[in-house]
Amino acid sequence: MINIRINLQKASFHLDADFSVAETGVTGIFGPSGSGKTSLLRVIAGLESQASGLVQVGEAVWQNESSYIPIPQRGIGMVFQEPSLFQHLNVVENLNYGIKRNRITVQSIEFESICELLDLDRLLERNPQTLSGGEKQRVAIARALLSSPMLLLLDEPLSALDKNARENLITYLEKIFQILDIPVFYVSHSSEEIARLADNLILMDGGKVSAFGPIEEVLSRMDSPLIELDEAFSVLECSVHSYNLPHLTSVESCGGGELLHISHITREIGQKVKLRILARDVSLCLSKPTDSSILNILNAEVLDISELKQGSRTVKLSIGGAKLLAKVSDYSAKKLALKPSLRLYAQIKAAALVG
Repeated sequence: MINIRINLQKASFHLDADFSVAETGVTGIFGPSGSGKTSLLRVIAGLESQASGLVQVGEAVWQNESSYIPIPQRGIGMVFQEPSLFQHLNVVENLNYGIKRNRITVQSIEFESICELLDLDRLLERNPQTLSGGEKQRVAIARALLSSPMLLLLDEPLSALDKNARENLITYLEKIFQILDIPVFYVSHSSEEIARLADNLILMDGGKVSAFGPIEEVLSRMDSPLIELDEAFSVLECSVHSYNLPHLTSVESCGGGELLHISHITREIGQKVKLRILARDVSLCLSKPTDSSILNILNAEVLDISELKQGSRTVKLSIGGAKLLAKVSDYSAKKLALKPSLRLYAQIKAAALVG
């Protein structure tokens, strides 16, 4: 496990984080600007020497009440919003710098493999100044991985990129994360990035951790501050089923075997995909519509209903065991007589699903 219990007091900000997450997979750190996401990564990396408390990754204790392991000895790979490549070195020389920082004798990921995964072979002799933003980030990620870190920290690596570059890089990250055997902490304010990449989730607000754990569990917690926000969302794990419908991809829910139709994506049949579903894009009905333009009409059961906040309620549904959130007005909740165990139908627009 990764155990963090830290305090950091700055002039106008107090970070007080206490959580434990699995020592495997990708842990997304999500919250509004100023919630402490970057500060948390800096403490874990050892960049905030005035922080007190515990930082433990597996058996390695990097910080506690009696000891403090310096940054170079923590075995951290870190990529910030800006790539911070050495401008006087070409790409291959930047990558070799990562190898020189390797603390172990056996490389955990080979140079040729990382270049192939991140499509860097044609860039090796280029100077960083001639690279696009997305290319620079790919080089920065490769350099961090070539140091064979115990933990990879990514601080909003896509935030400075345009839409096409973000989509391109997130596809590379998906491939990388599938083969990595080290834990990754991924900071983002984008629910789409978190939904596609994260296995675990840490929610932050006002310098504190409000919830943590497997992403599906955290997102569906009715006591989480996230469910009251407009960007409340759910994640469904699915697999690509077919491309029989024009401009649509059919995917099958791993939970209940329900078939959903989403905007076209380029994936192989059978490949796993994660879908982000905003709660505001889910509507409810007691009987199944037969003349609706909405293709995704799913059998659902009400599990829980939130307290009334600003005229609306959040409804937690079960879709074949998978959890799905819906936002409805208080008027609609009363009209439908929503209550736990009620069977009904959830409607989701195809365009609202992001894989």
